[in-house]
Amino acid sequence: MTQTSKEYAGALFTLALADGNTEEVSAALDLAEKEIAENAAYLATLASPAIPREERMRALTEALGDSVPKTVLALLRMMVSRGQIRHLAEVIRAFRALAREHRGESIARVISAVPLREEELTALMAKLEKIFSRKMVPECTVDPSLIGGIRVETEGRVLDGSIRNRLEQIKEVMDS
Repeated sequence: MTQTSKEYAGALFTLALADGNTEEVSAALDLAEKEIAENAAYLATLASPAIPREERMRALTEALGDSVPKTVLALLRMMVSRGQIRHLAEVIRAFRALAREHRGESIARVISAVPLREEELTALMAKLEKIFSRKMVPECTVDPSLIGGIRVETEGRVLDGSIRNRLEQIKEVMDS
């Protein structure tokens, strides 16, 4: 993530916090991300220096103008104007991280060999919240190569209870 993306996100988060509308700004960024993701040519148009700047600004305002807070539209317009709109996804990721941090939440990347049942995930999140003393938001993925068990990545730590990891540990012991 670029420093510029972090600065844009930080400025937007500061404004949203001051206005008391962090959730509204977050939803607006989700909408902007969705609009751009659904139409790849739209991002190329907004980023193209071959298209007059005023035309790009008009297209942006027409697409999102009434749907997002003024601060979000101003940020997007600034990014278009400065030729940095291609970094929008990074800005959104950085904003989400700041919002999570403000709410006292962390992401727990949960990788399992098979999809976890709801009650298993709930119990796991409760344990992680007790260990890390903060709310955990799960991001679940399935990786059959784990064979069984789970692997959790959060707060810069890895908790690996997968069968693949245990087999690798046994192999290391046997090889030494």
